[in-house]
Amino acid sequence: MELTKLTQDEFDRFRTFIYGKTGIRMADGKITLLSNRIRRRLRDLGIESFEDYYQQLTCDRLPGELEQFIDAITTNETHFFRTGGHFDWFSSTFLPELLDRATDRRHDRSLRVWSAACSSGEELYTLAICIDEQLHRFAGWNISLLGSDISETMIEAAHRGVFPDRSLEQVSPERRKKYFTPDAAGGWAIRPRLVQQCEFRRHNLLDPLMGPRKDCIFIRNVFIYFDRESKQRAVRNLIDTLAPGGYLVVGPADGIYDLLGDLEKKSIFLYQKPL
Repeated sequence: MELTKLTQDEFDRFRTFIYGKTGIRMADGKITLLSNRIRRRLRDLGIESFEDYYQQLTCDRLPGELEQFIDAITTNETHFFRTGGHFDWFSSTFLPELLDRATDRRHDRSLRVWSAACSSGEELYTLAICIDEQLHRFAGWNISLLGSDISETMIEAAHRGVFPDRSLEQVSPERRKKYFTPDAAGGWAIRPRLVQQCEFRRHNLLDPLMGPRKDCIFIRNVFIYFDRESKQRAVRNLIDTLAPGGYLVVGPADGIYDLLGDLEKKSIFLYQKPL
């Protein structure tokens, strides 16, 4: 029998499973979208029914399939210097401020940045470019650049550091020449030294991030997929990971402004944790 669309009962079970694993809430109107994406997995695996796939997936009888399933249902759309004003702030205000704090011995000589839900890495590599343009001012500093995403496929793509031309539409010719080389397949490879400066790992925003606190966290255009309960849980993890005096950079449509607790609003996209 040719599969067409999930029944309402099947859709409800899949979206409950998705919510439990990722915090992403699939709206009622997404039944066709979810049906199409799951149907591709069935074809790839040779499974004949949505029900059989659900049982094998939820009972963990398909090793590695959970990551493939999450990749299939999540949307990853990004490019370099997306929302340029955020990176202007990072370069012209945040970095000089951190340097001043270190000079006055109010901060150690370290810089820790986290691009949460980094997709294929364009955001973190953009931040690496911004830092590299002032790298002479950070001689002797310990610099940590972390990108994380729930999708293993996106993490692998970020590690490769090769991007299609459309991802570089906002990159100036000067930066393109300095930081990228043409790829044999028609894309652009970011310079290996920047790849080496960046760490990428799989991480679910519903879980705490282990390791040192961050001076700046970028988390943009992600929470549009979360319901309020998931937002609260993820935002608490972000705030806990932010160092005193650190900044949280958010997207305009994320809808988390009333969940940021004691963070001080600096602008529509920028919040600072009290010292």
